[in-house]
Amino acid sequence: MLRRITLLSLLALLSVLVAGCPKQETIGTSAINVLGPGVINNPKNKSLRFDILKFGLDRFCFEMTSRGAPLKLADDQPVVGRFFANSCNQTVIDDDNRKSLVVQYTGKGYGWTNLSGRIGFTAAGLIEYAPDFVVDDDGAMYIYFRPRKVDASSFQTTLVESSFARGGMALTGINPDQLGRQIVEAQLRRGFTVIRYNSDGETDFSTGYVPKGQKPFKPFFIKSERVTLANDRTEVHTGQQDFIGGFEVPEDGQAFYLTMTADGAPGVDIFLVPKNLGDQMIEQYVKNPGPAMLPAAPRLDDPLIQGQPWKRFVSAPRGFYYLVVDHSAQVGRTAPPAIAGDDRAAKVDYAVQLDDAP
Repeated sequence: MLRRITLLSLLALLSVLVAGCPKQETIGTSAINVLGPGVINNPKNKSLRFDILKFGLDRFCFEMTSRGAPLKLADDQPVVGRFFANSCNQTVIDDDNRKSLVVQYTGKGYGWTNLSGRIGFTAAGLIEYAPDFVVDDDGAMYIYFRPRKVDASSFQTTLVESSFARGGMALTGINPDQLGRQIVEAQLRRGFTVIRYNSDGETDFSTGYVPKGQKPFKPFFIKSERVTLANDRTEVHTGQQDFIGGFEVPEDGQAFYLTMTADGAPGVDIFLVPKNLGDQMIEQYVKNPGPAMLPAAPRLDDPLIQGQPWKRFVSAPRGFYYLVVDHSAQVGRTAPPAIAGDDRAAKVDYAVQLDDAP
């Protein structure tokens, strides 16, 4: 049984708010191939390195507002929540003494603890990053976003699902907004790492610093020519949902190839929904108890049963999509055990790949 986290731990997780990463296909790959890792990695070539990064930095906010950031206690622990940016403004500062990316954002998110049930929140902040990168011997690019300055971060809870937790906070005089703001500012200083593996733009994302040559935890070993968009683990408690993505289909005639396993609960429901419908569900989910209802029929509606192999492909027109994991009795065809106090958290491993439709 994976360890549960306290309310304090969750608030620390909720500070991991930066999901965006540069559009890796636009980074100066040809320059790296011509010059070689030795020249590129030389810290004396600061201007050259920053010029290469600027090819991708102009898409930072596009990426940040297109997908949710997973919230974790540690790299090898499952996802327990997500942050979704509503707005993002960016400025690249490029002078001799200051080469930075300044990002101002707002957004919303959710997380789960055994003390509170689901917590919904909104957050806003301004961060100045000092971006840099190195290239390893296999050609993988490790892009580091080290915070230089963190200002004006705010945190406001929109939902504490457990009435018991609400009463406890009121009794002890704890202000969850103030506590969250302090922890947000501390955790944002960790920064994050984006790893670009190949010319297809396959990437990994991790909070904090990932040394060159190392990789974040991944549940599946994948050897495939398909582009891997996600390879991770989430934990979805009774009555809860998780919104994974958004995942982009850049052109018509392509399909998602999904591989998933479930453990810890009899089963969950898997939906694939367009991003506009998923955004409606997330807005409901961070403000109201219970699961978010499907606004329209999803492109995929399928149960994932514990211990059974599950692979699917879903053709999808150009656009962005969420993969939704539902562990509630109100939505979908599966339902958690109807036993009071029996929270059988579903641990779901998922891999999302993109390729031409068959």
